[in-house]
Amino acid sequence: MPPPALYLGGLLMGYGIDRAIHFPAVQFPGSVWLTSLLAVFGLLLVVLAALQLRRARTTLMPHRAASTLLTTGVFAMSRNPIYLGFSLLAIAAALSQHSTGMLLMQLPVLWVIHSHVIAAEEAFHEQQFGEAWQQYRNRTRRWL
Repeated sequence: MPPPALYLGGLLMGYGIDRAIHFPAVQFPGSVWLTSLLAVFGLLLVVLAALQLRRARTTLMPHRAASTLLTTGVFAMSRNPIYLGFSLLAIAAALSQHSTGMLLMQLPVLWVIHSHVIAAEEAFHEQQFGEAWQQYRNRTRRWL
């Protein structure tokens, strides 16, 4: 399943949980500012990473083999800036809807992304890029 569909699926399942269980709404002072900040930062990460991948002429699609190991720009901050951006956007969406269910469903989504999607991608990168990957992995965190 494409990672964006996992995030969307988590949001939709969370919406359904909210309707079924009637969790209390997530509301707190400053939530609008936090939501806006998360959304802007998440979108910025996704766009900058996509532009960087395009400039390097390597794939944006996680199921295709990367031809270049990117270690600068947003990839110097996180080995997975696109997944980090999607995560921030999903959390911002849940907060904007004051949805406890959507927030809760991001936990299993993040677990699947971390344990399965990223783990598989990193195994490929280790095989494809060898020592360069090891050095990058040692100096750059997976998320932040």
